[in-house]
Amino acid sequence: MTVTMITVVAVSTVFIVYAAVLLTLTGTTVTVTEGGGLVEYSLDGSTWSTTLSPMINGTDWYARITITGASVQDVIIDWTLQVDTPPWTDTGSPTQTTMTLAAGSNTIYATADGLATGNRNWGLDTTSGGSYRVEATVNG
Repeated sequence: MTVTMITVVAVSTVFIVYAAVLLTLTGTTVTVTEGGGLVEYSLDGSTWSTTLSPMINGTDWYARITITGASVQDVIIDWTLQVDTPPWTDTGSPTQTTMTLAAGSNTIYATADGLATGNRNWGLDTTSGGSYRVEATVNG
């Protein structure tokens, strides 16, 4: 009985020794930056600016975003019209873009595929007076 206990203790000690940490490896520093960009507006889809002059309700106007410093990745962009009530409040139905970003700078329009053709006319949703803006949320 004593020999059996000594054998069990010896075997258990061997397993404990082998369960010890043998090696810890630490990688180099990874720097993560947030991409930049801006929202631009247009009355005609060809001349773009970060602001628009006051206009009559129902006037056609469009939005696009430019993302800078992007890496290649699949994204979903949620476009939302907001009205200043205050505070800024979502209004109308959102538009969603699904696409793959290219490395570097990307100009994206409020369409299902991000291309300029068929860019959403936000003027259809701004039929009453007020202050409006478009918010684009990019999800990777």
